[in-house]
Amino acid sequence: MSDSLIQMKTIKDIKTLPSELQIDARIVYHELKEVEKTVQGIIEKVMNEGDSGLRVLTEQFDHCRITDFIIPNSELECAWHQAEPEFRNTVEQIVQTVRDFHYKQLEHSKCFARNQSILGEIISPIESVATYVPGGRASYPSSVIMTVVPAQIAGVKNILLLTPPNSKGEVSKDILAIAHYLGLNKIARVGGAQAIAAVAFGTKSIPRVDKVVGPGNIYVTVAKRLLYGIIGVDSLAGPSEVVIIADEACQPSWVALDLLAQAEHDPLSRAILFSTNDDVINQVQIAIQNELKSHSLPFAKAVPIYLFKVDNLLSAFEMTNQIAPEHLELCCTDHLRLLPLIRHAGAIFLGNGAPVALGDYGYGPNHVLPTMSGSRFSSPLSVRDFLKTSSYIFPQEGDPTLIYSRYARLAEREGFFFHRKSLLARISPHDRV
Repeated sequence: MSDSLIQMKTIKDIKTLPSELQIDARIVYHELKEVEKTVQGIIEKVMNEGDSGLRVLTEQFDHCRITDFIIPNSELECAWHQAEPEFRNTVEQIVQTVRDFHYKQLEHSKCFARNQSILGEIISPIESVATYVPGGRASYPSSVIMTVVPAQIAGVKNILLLTPPNSKGEVSKDILAIAHYLGLNKIARVGGAQAIAAVAFGTKSIPRVDKVVGPGNIYVTVAKRLLYGIIGVDSLAGPSEVVIIADEACQPSWVALDLLAQAEHDPLSRAILFSTNDDVINQVQIAIQNELKSHSLPFAKAVPIYLFKVDNLLSAFEMTNQIAPEHLELCCTDHLRLLPLIRHAGAIFLGNGAPVALGDYGYGPNHVLPTMSGSRFSSPLSVRDFLKTSSYIFPQEGDPTLIYSRYARLAEREGFFFHRKSLLARISPHDRV
């Protein structure tokens, strides 16, 4: 990997985000539209042909023939017991750490009195969920923990795990082992847009579910987008990204590693450094160059790492809020005091001892995060994604807010004759609640 990996630029105008860091919504829209036709064809094939359509698509995209999509439980159990003790011990500890954090997100039903009347919310788990674990360039067993644990804490009864097979029709033993440890008994070796279509409509092998969660490639994202409403979805994922804000308090060699760690995710990843200090930028650049002399990124296409000089930290925070990054590291003095300046970020990592990789592998919070500036309006995957709310009212006589004629006047203005009549009927003494 050459030095062209690193792009340097000095920023002085705090009002203007460099063009390299701006997401053009029109371009994103057209990219999604380009893929949409292909995905529509995939969805319709699964909808019309079920398992046979899935087999054809799996052979086309994953280059393998699948007889049984559902992996036998014996294979999951075998994967766990054959795993080395150190791996099993690591999984057990990380699962407990992730559970401890996510238990604090659990919400409960509530009710309250308003005068003599009773109002409230019933919070209940979604009944069936599919969790998608990517398996394109590599398998991601950590995503099994991140998608399944919050669903289990929420109380989801039926959890189906979807993950693409390799060219031999196999699924990562690590994924199978963790699934067994978590008590899953239904794993389907199917991926891509066809997997999302399968759980949206149901096939002979794969049950229909109420919601699908977890990150995937652009085909998975577009399938979610097209099928939303038929099935619930968590978010529409894009390429991964990190912003690091650093000053003289940082460890430049660690910052360099964190930028490279982000760059190795995907050829479309973005790794961005804002620093107020010239020496920091120079040392980070040298550290990156030294690392790449010994280790190259796994992509033929160079992933840009942007190193930007800013006049002050306020400039860095302002531009970071415009980017609304998936990951944000604050490696600067007084980072706790500066934390309130962050308005948009999926996950925030404070101090030199908090690399993004710590969050990726289960320190507590979820690693399924909003991307492509999605943190402006969405949140990390959580227990809340697996809960739904039903509201209820039990009005009683004597409640001064129970004036049926008041609500009937709004119904009349909206032109709903029987809404109005339904309300006014309650005014009759014989029909009072």
